[in-house]
Amino acid sequence: MINTSLALNLGERIAYAGRMALIGMVTIFAALSILWGALALFRIGLAAADKRRAAKSASTAAPAAAAAPTPTPTADDGEVVAAITAAISLMLAEENGGSAPAFRVVSYRRSGKKL
Repeated sequence: MINTSLALNLGERIAYAGRMALIGMVTIFAALSILWGALALFRIGLAAADKRRAAKSASTAAPAAAAAPTPTPTADDGEVVAAITAAISLMLAEENGGSAPAFRVVSYRRSGKKL
């Protein structure tokens, strides 16, 4: 059996390498295009499901929300919030050796804004 890489001259080797590189790039581009299309379809499907879920919950939650009274904040609530905030910041300052508390993410929440 003859090794074909030794039988090719330099120009033929470069042409062969170029074809292989081109085939590889086209294959990768095709795979990425398929993935992109699949993600776009998922986005469309999830948006439609969210709309249906929002419409269903709005129709069932509207009477319940109207019937439930909402508590109105008073001055005492503001004082309670201020006292709790002061206690938490004092506790965090003591944990950090008396320095200002470091920034810490406690929870993540979806903002509802589309990017």
